[in-house]
Amino acid sequence: MKKILDKLADLLLNVATILFIVIFAINILEIFSRSFFNHSFLWVSDISVICVVWLICLSMAAGVYHKEHLFMDFILNKMPPKLRKTIATSVDIIAIAFFIMLCYTGIQTVATKKALVFPSTLISQLWSYSALPVFAALSAIFMIPRLISTIKGEKVEKETV
Repeated sequence: MKKILDKLADLLLNVATILFIVIFAINILEIFSRSFFNHSFLWVSDISVICVVWLICLSMAAGVYHKEHLFMDFILNKMPPKLRKTIATSVDIIAIAFFIMLCYTGIQTVATKKALVFPSTLISQLWSYSALPVFAALSAIFMIPRLISTIKGEKVEKETV
């Protein structure tokens, strides 16, 4: 399971890297086009928005997997191991519940926004809004092994920052 999730997290980061390159390239194209040819590509802003949203959501999901998100553990590390394990387990369960709820509400949001389109490309805004439930679902999946290892008593020792 860990190898599959490692590969998935790496894939997410690779896709995010490609999205960053696309954002950079089309914005450079827009800058040169406007500066030297007095011509603007209207679609650049719409595509940039879609790419930025997906870049952020995919990167955040990978960050959840690698435990690189913000977590104030300095108080937790001062507690006895048994209490630390209880709190860590509770935090993991709450995080999974949050991501599941975010996925559910994200799907509802996508359903209500699918009729909206970006002005210059007429692409459905479904493409940008769908990044939220994808992020939430991936994050919930990525939290499950952490919860299991916390329950087993692994990785509950003091963490160094």
